[in-house]
Amino acid sequence: MKKGDTVSVVATSGEYVGVLDNLEPLTLTKPRMIVQAQDGGMGFARGVAVTGDENPDTMVFGNYVFIAKTNAKVVEAHATATSSIVKPESKIIT
Repeated sequence: MKKGDTVSVVATSGEYVGVLDNLEPLTLTKPRMIVQAQDGGMGFARGVAVTGDENPDTMVFGNYVFIAKTNAKVVEAHATATSSIVKPESKIIT
């Protein structure tokens, strides 16, 4: 794994996905906590802590269990969730 890769981090507080910025200390940009959706799927929280800022720019981990490569579907979903580009709902421009 290298700087700029989207990675998954498992910590005692949950699972997070973000863009690797630094390994020592472990720092992610565009961090998002993984949450379970009502339909049994998964999604991204709008931040990393209930009382924290919404959509923080970075997150530094003091302790974590492991870092893993993130699968392609989650990388794509994370990029979509953290992008400032808004996709139109319709393919027709009026």
